[in-house]
Amino acid sequence: MAVEQKSYPPAEAQIQTFAEKEKSGVFLHPEAKKTIWAVGGGKGGTGKSFISASLAIELASQEGDVVAIDADLGGANLHTLLGVKEAALDLGDYVNNKASQLKEIVLPTPFQGLRLIKGTENFLFMANLNHYKKLKFIRQIKTFDAKRIIIDIGTGSYFNTIDFFVLSNPGILVVNPEPTSIENTYYFVKSCIYRILKLYMDYYKIEEFKKKLAEQVGNNSQSLYHFFNTLLSYNKSQARLLYNALKIFKPCLILNKAASEKDLVLGQSIAHVVKKYLLVDLNFLGIVPFDERVPQSIQNFTPLLTQYPDSPASQAIKSIADKLVNNVNQIPF
Repeated sequence: MAVEQKSYPPAEAQIQTFAEKEKSGVFLHPEAKKTIWAVGGGKGGTGKSFISASLAIELASQEGDVVAIDADLGGANLHTLLGVKEAALDLGDYVNNKASQLKEIVLPTPFQGLRLIKGTENFLFMANLNHYKKLKFIRQIKTFDAKRIIIDIGTGSYFNTIDFFVLSNPGILVVNPEPTSIENTYYFVKSCIYRILKLYMDYYKIEEFKKKLAEQVGNNSQSLYHFFNTLLSYNKSQARLLYNALKIFKPCLILNKAASEKDLVLGQSIAHVVKKYLLVDLNFLGIVPFDERVPQSIQNFTPLLTQYPDSPASQAIKSIADKLVNNVNQIPF
C-alpha cells in the first residue's frame, strides 16, 4: 500500500500538554504565539551568521520587537556582525547559572527594535549544555517577550543543533552553490527527520519501528517512501501518525553566495530532491548574490544592509524577509 502524498490532519494524540512535550526532549509542535526562525546549515562557511544578522536587522526595521540569539555553540560571532563589541553577560553565563533568565542577558544593538543575546566564547559551554539546561533554554526562548526571534545555531548534526532547528517554525537552511555544501545540507535535513521520528517513537513507545528507522533511514540512503510503506504493512495508524509528525517539519532554504541567476534553478532542484527522497516540503526562499563587500562591511562593524542598502545582496535579503513575514501572516493563529 503506497503512502498517500498529502498532509493528514493533526492526530488528536499529538496535541500534547507542555509537560508532556518536555518529556520528549524537544518541542516538536511549537505554539504560534510568536515566530522563531533558527538559521543553520550542514557545514560551516555558508554565511549563516551573515544571513541571521541581516534578516534580524531587516525584520526589526519592518516590525520592531526582534531578538537575535547567538546559539552557535562552536563559534559565536553574531555580536560582531551587529556591531556589538562588549557585553557584561552572555549565553555561557546563563547556562552556568550566573543569570537565571534570558532577559537578564539581553543587550541593546545599534538598530532600533533589535535586541541581542550574545553567544559565548567559552568552549566549556558545549559540555555544560546538558539535557535539562537545553530544555530550560528552549522553554525560555518560546516564552521570551519578543514578536520575532532569530536564532543563529551551529552547523552539523549534533543533537543540540538539530533540536534548536526543529524547535523553530520554520528553520532556515543556508547553503552555497557547492557540491559539499549541498550534500551536507541534504544530510542535515535527513538528521532532523531521524531525530523527529525517533522522538515520536520514544514518546509513543513504538519500539518495533526503531530498528527499521536505523536500518532504512539512519544507515543507508533509501527513500523515506520505502520506509513508510514498510511501516504501513505493520501498523497503518502508527505509520500515519509518524508521517504526520514528519509533515509538520517544513524548513526553508536560502542559497547564499550565488554566482548568477542560474542558481535559482539549483535552489529549486535541491528542494525537489529533498521532497522526492525525504518527503519534506523545503520552501526555497531565493538566492543572495555573492558580494565581495560583505567582508569589508564586517571589518567596519557595519552591516551590509546599512553600508550598502541598494546592493543586490541587500535587496535579496529584504525580499526574503518579506517572504518570511508574509508566510507567517498566512498562518491561521
